Amino acid sequence: MSRGIVARPRLTGLLATGAAGLALGAGGAALAADAGAGAGVNEVAPAVVTGRIANTLAHSTGLSVIPTDIQDTPQAIDVIPQEQLKAQGVISLDQALRNVPGITVAIGEGGTLNGDQFKIRGQDAKDDIYVDGLRDFGVYTRDAFDDQEVQVLKGPSSALFGRGSTGGVINTISKTPMMGDFAEVDASMGNGDYYRATADINHAFNDTTAMRVNLMETASHVVDRDYVRSRRWGAAVSVATGLGTDTTIVANYLHQHDNRIPDYGVTIVGPPGSLIALPVTEYGLGVDRSTFLGYSADRDRTTADIFTLKVRHDSGGPVSFTSDTRVGRYQRYFRYTPVDRCDTTASTQNCIGNLFDGNPATTPNAFMGGGGPYIQNAWGAQNISTAKADFNAGGFRNQLVAGFDVSYQSNDKTFQAYALPPGVTAKTAIPRNLLDPSHTAPFTAFLPVGSAVNCVGTAACTTVINGQTLTTTATAATVLYSSGDAADYGVFATDRLWLTPQWSVIGTLRYDWYDASYLTTPVLGQASKLTSDSSFLDPRVSLVFEPTKSQTYYVSWGKSATPQGTSIVGSATAISATTADLAPEMNEAFEAGAKFSLIGGRLGLTASIFDVKKNNAKQVDPATGEVEVQSSQKQEIKGVEFGVTGRITDAWTVQAAYSYLDAKVTDDLTCGGTPVVCLPNPYTIGTPVTYTPKNAASVWTTYKLDPIVRGLEIGGGATYQSKQYLAFRTAGTAPYLTGLTQIAEAPYTLSFDGMIAYETGRYRIALNGYNLSDRLNYSQVFANRAVPAAGRTVVLTVGATF
Repeated sequence: MSRGIVARPRLTGLLATGAAGLALGAGGAALAADAGAGAGVNEVAPAVVTGRIANTLAHSTGLSVIPTDIQDTPQAIDVIPQEQLKAQGVISLDQALRNVPGITVAIGEGGTLNGDQFKIRGQDAKDDIYVDGLRDFGVYTRDAFDDQEVQVLKGPSSALFGRGSTGGVINTISKTPMMGDFAEVDASMGNGDYYRATADINHAFNDTTAMRVNLMETASHVVDRDYVRSRRWGAAVSVATGLGTDTTIVANYLHQHDNRIPDYGVTIVGPPGSLIALPVTEYGLGVDRSTFLGYSADRDRTTADIFTLKVRHDSGGPVSFTSDTRVGRYQRYFRYTPVDRCDTTASTQNCIGNLFDGNPATTPNAFMGGGGPYIQNAWGAQNISTAKADFNAGGFRNQLVAGFDVSYQSNDKTFQAYALPPGVTAKTAIPRNLLDPSHTAPFTAFLPVGSAVNCVGTAACTTVINGQTLTTTATAATVLYSSGDAADYGVFATDRLWLTPQWSVIGTLRYDWYDASYLTTPVLGQASKLTSDSSFLDPRVSLVFEPTKSQTYYVSWGKSATPQGTSIVGSATAISATTADLAPEMNEAFEAGAKFSLIGGRLGLTASIFDVKKNNAKQVDPATGEVEVQSSQKQEIKGVEFGVTGRITDAWTVQAAYSYLDAKVTDDLTCGGTPVVCLPNPYTIGTPVTYTPKNAASVWTTYKLDPIVRGLEIGGGATYQSKQYLAFRTAGTAPYLTGLTQIAEAPYTLSFDGMIAYETGRYRIALNGYNLSDRLNYSQVFANRAVPAAGRTVVLTVGATF
C-alpha cells in the first residue's frame, strides 16, 4: 500500500503558515476582480465579502469569447453566488450543485473514476469542470473553501470551451485579492463527528498589489452511513499586482489533500419475477440506510496542486489582451471493494431468492467487484490567450474576440493485484453477506509491484508472500501499468455585430486538433498502445434582441464534438480498441430564451426552451456497408427551464430554479457474433436517457428579521428530483436479444434544509439543518448501485470578521 501522502496539519499550523506568508509577501495568486465588460477570458465579477444575494444576471460570465454579463449571454446559466454558499454552509462543489436542477451525481465507475462525477442533462461532465475558465484536469472531491461563485452553463459549449461539454460546463470562480485588509475565521461542528475550520485573509500591500489566503480543514462522517468518512485540508494563496492599472498579473496556488473511505452505496435488486429493481434499502428487509457494503480498509487518498498565472492588459483603447496559464498535478491512491450485484446466479448463491424468501436462516450472499488498488500520478497544463477588439465596421458596432487554446494532459497508473488467503481462489467469488457488519478484508496482502508472478497461459497466477504461495487475482492479461497522454490545439474567434442598438448577431467558430495515446502493460506479454487522432469544427450562432437594458431575448444554435480518448485522466480506460479509430461524436443544440431584470434590477427572471441531439460515431464495414461498432447511443433531450434570482424586498432574497427534461434514446445498436453483426436494439430505443430526472427543482430563500431582532436572519429551502432510470437490462445473446428483463430505478429525492443566523458587530453564529425530514434519499447513482444520502444533519458555525 502506498504511503506517499502528505501529512494532515492542524488548522493552527495552517493559520500560522498563512500569517507568515502575508508577512513575507510571498504566495501564489488569484485573478484580480474587474467588473468591466470585456475583460479577460476568465474575468470574474467583483469579490464580495458581505452582503445579500443580488440578481445574478448582473454577474460577469468570466468568458472573453462572449464578453458580457449573464443578462446578455444567449445561454441558460445557473449561478450559486457567495452569499448563498455561505448561508447554506456549502463545503463542496457537489453540495453547491444540488441547487442546480438537471445535474445528477454519479458514483464513478463503469469506465469513470470515483470523485466529482456530474451529469448535466444526462450527459457526462467529468471533463467539463473548470476553475476560472481553465480546465481542472483531476478527479477528486473538490472543496468549496476557495469558491467565490459557481456557474453552470447549460447546453453544448464546445465553441466556448473545446471538446466535450455536451450537457454543459461547470465553472467555479475563485476568491480574489482586493484592496483593503480583512480576515474572516469560521469554526463549525455538527453531528456525524463533523468539524470544520476556515480562514479568509486579505491584505493590500499598496495601491496596486494585494494578497489573499484561504485555509481549510475538515473532518466528518456521514450521518446514518457506517464507516464512511473524510478528512481533508487545503490552502489557496493568491497575489494580484497591477490592480487598477493597464496591466494586471495574478498568480494563484491551490493545494488540497483528502483522505476518505469511498462510498459505493447499496446494490440495486428486484424481487423474483419483478421487472422493476430498486435500491435494497427500499424493501424493508433489514438492510437499512446505514449499511456499508465495502471494507473498512478501502481508501481514497488524493492530493491536488494547481498553479494558475493570469495576465491581462487593457489600456482603455479598442484592443485588449489576456493570457491565462495553468499547471495542475494530481496524485491518488485508490482501493475499493463494492458489491456489484445480488441476483439468482450460482456465484451469488441465489442471493435474490435468499433475500426475499422471508427466511432468516438463509444468507443472501452477493458478488463482490472492484479492481485492484492503483496509484495514480497525473498532470495537465493549459494556456488560453485572446485579443479583443471593439470597432465599427461599415457603420455597425462590432466586437471581435480571437485566440488560441493549447493544453496537454498526462496520466500514469500502477495497479496492485490482490493476494488472497490459502483456499480462496478469486476475490469476486468470496460469499458476502449483505447484513454482515464485520467488513474485514478477505485478503492478506497485495501483489507488490514488480513481484515475480507465475502464470501459465491465462490461468490464475501465484506469488510467494512471507513464505506462503498465494493465488492472486492477477492473470497473464492483468494490466499492471498504464499511461496516457493527450494534446489539444484549438483556435477560436467570436464576432458580435450590432445590426441596431437592440438587435445583434453573435457568431463563434472554433477548430481543434486532438491527439491522444494510451499504453497498457500486462503481467505477461507485450505492451499495447492505442492512439486516437482527430480534428473537428464547432460553430455557434445566436440572435439577440434587447429592447431595454433589463430585457434579453435570444435564439441560439450550436454544435459540440467529443473525440475518442477525450478523458485521459478521468477514465479508467482512456481509449478502447473498438472505438479508437472512430470519428468524434457530434452533438447539436437549439435554445430559445428570455431574461428579465425587475424591481430596479434587484430581481432576475429567466426562461428557456431547448432541444439537444447527441449523435454517436459509427464504423461501417466497407465491404458490406454494415455497422460494425458504435461509440454510444443517439439521444435527444428536450426541455424547459425557469429561474428566479435576487431580492424581492430589501429583507427577502430568493434563488429558485426548475427544469423539465424529456430525454429519450433515439438510436441504439446491439452488436455481437463472428463476424460482428449489429442490429437495432428494440428494448432500449425509445427508453428514457439514464440518470436524467424528468422534473427537478430547487429553492432557497432568506429573510432578515431586523425589525424584530437586529442581525437575525432565517432561511430555508428544498431540492427535488423525480425518479431516475439507471439501467435497462436485456436477455439473450447480442445481437439477438429476446426481451427486457429488468429496469433499475432510483426513487425521487426530496430534501428540506433550514438556517437561522445572528450577526452582531464582527461576530456571526449560524445553525444549519439538512434533510430536516430525515427522508431516505440517494445522493449518487449508477446502473447497479445507489448511495443513501446523509440523514438529518445539524451544523453550528461560529465566525468572526476582523
